[in-house]
Amino acid sequence: MIDVLSKATHNFIEHQLREASTEEQQCDAQKMYQADIDLICSGETKKAHFYYTNDFIQAVSMAMLFEEASDDETIIDLVNETTNLIAGSAKILASDIPDRSFDIGIPKFQGKDQSLNTDGTYRAFYINNKMMLTISLP
Repeated sequence: MIDVLSKATHNFIEHQLREASTEEQQCDAQKMYQADIDLICSGETKKAHFYYTNDFIQAVSMAMLFEEASDDETIIDLVNETTNLIAGSAKILASDIPDRSFDIGIPKFQGKDQSLNTDGTYRAFYINNKMMLTISLP
């Protein structure tokens, strides 16, 4: 499941932000915005944690709104919408893989200044050698 989420994340960064990204299995520990979304695969529900740096959310804001996100409501909307777009793309990508399709829930903003959950599997995504986003599957 993490591989499909990774591909969807690269696609989002490439097509929405028009940036190249690299992926690591470790990340720079820092406080980030967090949203969670349920992924339902073969009747089993897993909660995926998405963590975003402020720089990443500002890049999303510039790409989608053509301005910086300055208020909390806009940032929360962008965090949830980005999570939904990546998970939705992963759902589409997984439909091409036998026994790998899944459904998605509704993203839930968990807060800012959240610490990364390093239990389980996670991937960090970098743009220009700067960590921007991490996905964790406990």
